Amino acid sequence: MVNPQDIEIPVYNGDLEFEIEGRIGRTKFACDLSVCKGACCTMPGAVGAPILEHEIAELERVLPAVLKYLPQQSIDVIEKKGVYVRDSRGELSIPVVNNADCVFVMYEGDIAFCAIEQAHRKGEISGFPKPISCHLFPIRIYPTRRDNTYYVCYEEFDECSGGRSRGKSEEIPLVEFLTGPLTRALGEERVERLKEVFAQQKK
Repeated sequence: MVNPQDIEIPVYNGDLEFEIEGRIGRTKFACDLSVCKGACCTMPGAVGAPILEHEIAELERVLPAVLKYLPQQSIDVIEKKGVYVRDSRGELSIPVVNNADCVFVMYEGDIAFCAIEQAHRKGEISGFPKPISCHLFPIRIYPTRRDNTYYVCYEEFDECSGGRSRGKSEEIPLVEFLTGPLTRALGEERVERLKEVFAQQKK
C-alpha cells in the first residue's frame, strides 16, 4: 500500500513539488466561524501567513481593489512595509497589525474575514482569491531543504477546535472540505489521486 506521506506531487509548475503528509487524509475538519471568529487571520505573532515568491505580484495587483475594505491601521502598515516582508532566511510572509491581525483583515461584527477574498467574491478582482497558504489553512506549506520542494501538512491549532468538532460531528474529511484549495494547489487529477490513496489507507 502506498503511504501518502511518501508521495511527491508536482505543483504550480514543472519546477515545484510537494510532499504530502498522510495525516491530511485521516483528519476530520470543517471551519466553524461562529466558534473561531476567523482566528486564522488574527493569530498572535510577529509575521502573518507565509506566501510564495510569485504571489508578491498578485498581492500588489489586487491591492488597489482591496484597500477600501481595510482599516486605516492596516493601510498605514502596508504603506510602511509593503504587502510582504522577507526574513533573514529569505522566507516571505504577510505583514501584521499589532502583532496579530493580517494587514488584509476586515471585520463583519466580531468575525475576521479576508478582504482579498471579499473583493474576489464580489468580482472586483479575478484569478487570485487569496494566498494559497491562507486558502489551504489548516493545511500548511513549508519549503524543504531540497530545492523547489515543499512539504504539505496538517497543523492542529487550539483556535480551530470548533472546526475539528464540526468535522467530527458532521463526518467531513479535511481533504473534502478543502478540495477547492487543494485543487488550486495540486490540480484536479492529483487531488483525485490523493483521495484514492487515502481511501485505500482506510481499507
